[in-house]
Amino acid sequence: MKLQHLAIIFIIIILPISLVIGEYIQAQIDTIYIQTGYSKKLQDATYDAMKAFQLNTINNKYSSISDSKIRDIEASINAFYSSLATAMGASGYDKDTLKEYIPAIVYTMYDGYYIYGKYFNYMLGTNGAYQYGLKPYIYYSCRYKEGLKDFIVNYTLDNSITIYGKVNDSEGYITRSGYLIDYRLLGQEEEWLTYRRGDTTINYPTKIKYGDIYIEKEILTEQLITVNDAGEASKQTYEYTKYKNQKIYKENGENKYFYYKNNKKEEVSDEGKLLKDSDITELRYVQTMTVDGHLYNNSAVEYYVQAKEFSKWVEENIGDIKQSAAMDSNGNKITDFAIDIGDKKIFNFQNNDPLAEGSTFNEHRMSVIRKSIETNLISAIANYNAGSAGTYEFQMPIFTESDWEKLLNNISIAVFMQGMPIKAKFFNNYCIITNNKNEEVVTNESIYILTNENGNIVAHLPGCKELVNNQNSIIGGSGTTKEEKCKAAGYNIIDFERQTIVGDYIIKKDNGTVEMPENREIHYYPKPYQKCYNCIVNASVNYETDDIIKGKLKQYDKNTDSYKQIDMDIKILKAKYLTVLARERYNLYRTNTQFIW
Repeated sequence: MKLQHLAIIFIIIILPISLVIGEYIQAQIDTIYIQTGYSKKLQDATYDAMKAFQLNTINNKYSSISDSKIRDIEASINAFYSSLATAMGASGYDKDTLKEYIPAIVYTMYDGYYIYGKYFNYMLGTNGAYQYGLKPYIYYSCRYKEGLKDFIVNYTLDNSITIYGKVNDSEGYITRSGYLIDYRLLGQEEEWLTYRRGDTTINYPTKIKYGDIYIEKEILTEQLITVNDAGEASKQTYEYTKYKNQKIYKENGENKYFYYKNNKKEEVSDEGKLLKDSDITELRYVQTMTVDGHLYNNSAVEYYVQAKEFSKWVEENIGDIKQSAAMDSNGNKITDFAIDIGDKKIFNFQNNDPLAEGSTFNEHRMSVIRKSIETNLISAIANYNAGSAGTYEFQMPIFTESDWEKLLNNISIAVFMQGMPIKAKFFNNYCIITNNKNEEVVTNESIYILTNENGNIVAHLPGCKELVNNQNSIIGGSGTTKEEKCKAAGYNIIDFERQTIVGDYIIKKDNGTVEMPENREIHYYPKPYQKCYNCIVNASVNYETDDIIKGKLKQYDKNTDSYKQIDMDIKILKAKYLTVLARERYNLYRTNTQFIW
């Protein structure tokens, strides 16, 4: 056969194959391109949803109340679908169409989570129907049964728990809640104030020893824009305290106090201000906490004193409980926790400090939360399949350990997008976005520690190397010049976010008044301090907060590929950090908080 004939045969055979392969490769390239684009749009929309939730909670003074929280979440979900529909509009998808490809949206909160998706509502029509909406709130809970003990523990994203059930023979069915600490570290109470409750005098501790440090009362300050009856807005810094979940401010230079409501001052007085559980007024409390002309906050001390009593009670009653006592809703033992702690006792706090992230208590707590989310999410997606008109089978994806790290340690949104056709396959992905700027939880990392650097107040993350290496600049100590420049050791990260008030106001300035800007918005920062540059650009190389809690820092040594303990006294930093952490957690809104004073 001639060479030309062979060439023709080769072309006849190879050309179609080349065309088919080329078409296949191009289809794969197009699929990857579209898939990457969809993933980016999903991530952007989820971020917009979290941003909407964050902005709503920051500017909503009642964001921690259940009904208000639900409204914030529903607004966040609407922001997600609006953002995704805008991004996917060119592909022919609108908000209603996109819902068919979103089997679940999960919002993890402080003590539980919401799942948004399709569910069967028996109240719709004669036979009921499927509809989209938020399902009932699910708590991070686990049941334990051993001997005569049968109780449920509701966990949270920090060291607070609530216990329901029978834990001993004498009390019957009980409900207890509070924060857990290694109470053995709590020592002598060394300073007191006299607190009057009716005819009873109570010695009120304001300084207490915790391990090798002291926790004591503080002076807190906050910048506010207040509006008078004439519509004039002025900006000033006030001292404040928090009592029974609300802030009370002190007038500068006067022994007068006020609430901050709707951008105005509402004076605290005896008229109509009696508390439900006693005859002590808010006025009596702030007068007690005013010493030498300053209004002090005692939340950190109260946190540790109350946590000691609660932790001791927990250990005495359920301190012998192990992971093997955990049961599911059907009464079967749970054997598939993500972390197996073996025979370690969950609620015995000796060498098991609940404040430390690596403690036995925290390992079990995170396993319980993970188990709960995983179980209910699988169920929610399975139910979504039952109500779906399509043929695609929605499934719970396998999360990475990094994904679980996000969900178990902060307020998060997880969105699942599945079944969207792309060429010859289906798009299947999920996105998790976390938020450490919220009114729900104060994690070990979500606070700033303040320092005075050449007259400037600078906010540092707790493990910032510049902060650790220059501890003498930490502000503290009663009656010092530095204290007047910076009243407290630090604050919650959320307090550093910009606030906005809107209205037809005029702004009062030193040189007179000027008209309100055209957009009718006034912006201000409650904590107007600059943030550390090192924390912004090098946060990944900071020290661990667990090490600060233990008072022993470790540093990575690249020569030995291991961590080595640093010989450095960090008592100053430890005291300030634990004071801020305790105060901010104590001051969060809690429906089950028990007050012992």
